[in-house]
Amino acid sequence: MEIETLEGPSEFLKIMGDYPRNRILDFLLGNTNYDFTLKEIAKKSKVGYATIKRIWHHFIKTELVKPTRKVGKAVFYKYNNYGGNGKKLRKFYLEIIFNEVEKEVMNEKELMIIRESEKSDNISEEEFLKKQPGLK
Repeated sequence: MEIETLEGPSEFLKIMGDYPRNRILDFLLGNTNYDFTLKEIAKKSKVGYATIKRIWHHFIKTELVKPTRKVGKAVFYKYNNYGGNGKKLRKFYLEIIFNEVEKEVMNEKELMIIRESEKSDNISEEEFLKKQPGLK
């Protein structure tokens, strides 16, 4: 399961910056119901395994992640929704996502209103789109 947006990097990464630590957070915050090994996190967040090994102690120290189980040598980790930092960061992440969705919904509503207005003026949708740069 890989987090991908339809149009490039997530809104979280656009705002916070596309850095390894933020990519890991973006992946974990989008998959809070699952646990992963460091190798899976590296692959799915597109961060090098060596980089994750180097910075992972920050995630544990700040209680953003917690170990859930161990299978052989592999330790599985999950985002900690219940820790103080985890709750706050999750709330911030969701606000960013919801704000972006609201913007898209508003843009769609405005576009529908404009199209209805133009249609009532007996202009075809194709003609309307030709007159509006950037709307297609």
